[in-house]
Amino acid sequence: MSNDRYDVWGRIGCGGMSEVWLARHVGLGVPVVLKTLRADVEERGHDPRARMLAEARLMARVTSPHVVRAIDTGELCGVPFVAQEYVDGIDLAELDRRRRAALGVGLPLWFVCDAIEQCCHALSAAHRVGVIHRDVKPSNLFATPEGIRLGDFGIAVDAESCRAADVSGTLKFMAPELFLGQAPSRSADVYSLGATAFDLRYGRAPFLDYHEVRDPRALPPFPAPQTAQESFFQHTLGLSLEKNPDVRLPDPKALQRSVRTLRGVLGSEASAKRFVATGPTTFRLGRCEVSLVVGDIAQAEADAIVSSANFEMKMRSGVGDALRRAGGDEIEAAALADGERELGMCVVTRAGRLKAHHVLHAVSAWKGTSVVGRTTHRALLTAEELGARSLALCALGTGAANVTFETCANAMMSTLRFHLALGGSKLERVVVYLLDEDKLRAFRDVALDALGVRSDSGAVDVGLPCARGEQPTGNAATHISDDSALRERLRGRVA
Repeated sequence: MSNDRYDVWGRIGCGGMSEVWLARHVGLGVPVVLKTLRADVEERGHDPRARMLAEARLMARVTSPHVVRAIDTGELCGVPFVAQEYVDGIDLAELDRRRRAALGVGLPLWFVCDAIEQCCHALSAAHRVGVIHRDVKPSNLFATPEGIRLGDFGIAVDAESCRAADVSGTLKFMAPELFLGQAPSRSADVYSLGATAFDLRYGRAPFLDYHEVRDPRALPPFPAPQTAQESFFQHTLGLSLEKNPDVRLPDPKALQRSVRTLRGVLGSEASAKRFVATGPTTFRLGRCEVSLVVGDIAQAEADAIVSSANFEMKMRSGVGDALRRAGGDEIEAAALADGERELGMCVVTRAGRLKAHHVLHAVSAWKGTSVVGRTTHRALLTAEELGARSLALCALGTGAANVTFETCANAMMSTLRFHLALGGSKLERVVVYLLDEDKLRAFRDVALDALGVRSDSGAVDVGLPCARGEQPTGNAATHISDDSALRERLRGRVA
């Protein structure tokens, strides 16, 4: 399915009211997301053209680096769509769920505060132009190494024209007053964001069914705080989750101020998550060492090898072919077993005769269109789920898919940094295999910035040495002269 503007790869998701398709902008060669209304929603009397246009116009109003932008609207093969920028990351619901399953830990408090502060920025930008989101939840927040993005304005409304509304949203994250048909408000978005923060920190929404949400006596089930920071966080969320909108924090700015205060206290913990160079092409963060080497990934000794796969899952060119020839045709047969896979997916097979336990087939690009960041993050989470401590990677998408080397290096290494900075990783060794010295140097140049590498000099600035006999002057007394002649001389100098 395509036209002169968009070449559609295929469907990558389906929500309560819409279907999401990944496409390539023909002129620019970049990925975009096309959103269409589900057929069963159309059958319930919704005009798809009017709804798509309304969503696009509301999204287009909002200007914020933390909001997914609408870039176009129209029809493709008779189907109305809204085109949105593609965010090369995964949503926070997937991130949190998979970390808990693989690592046994939730998201760190500093990250939750960071995510909520950025979402406050997004909601404030929306509210300033009269847009109420109505569906803030973890699956509508997208995590990238560059920050958090708020998406899916499918049930957003214009605050000025909306006096009352249908009961739309996600039950566990909806403000109580919305169930009574009251008009959506900024405060209702604050409640949803508070419920989202609770879910991200504690692994469940504060209220799980309609009766709990509506019951004014039901309080959020906070666990006993272990630190003063956790206590402050819970107090802030409690103000966001007040059942009575007259008592609740009135707007995202109020929540943002509190979260920013806490984020400042926790900031040193986050800023310490930086890679240290331990050699020309080796870097370390915590217990994980990352190396860039020239070599054949088919000879790698690792718990898992990440292969650059195509959506057809055939292993007949590039890295895939090298792994198949070294490890056996059974690797390709296993990869092909379930047919084509969507872009951004990571498929696990056994490794045959390779010196590894598993091959992770990363479907990361198509016709020069990169989804390398999303695929890398899923490959890392998959490796954690498998209990891998060592991982071998290649430059994803740079073969037949024609992704530029710099795009690949930036997406892979910034995602690796983001993954490790969250903590809890089992990975101890990650090796990136490059074909030759020129590619290694090019990859390293980008990796230094993407990893945020600092020099491990060990030097600490304790002040400059004083000259012998030098007296400090910082506590010198202030002098105010009453000498009128001196004042006249000073005036003359100024003149």
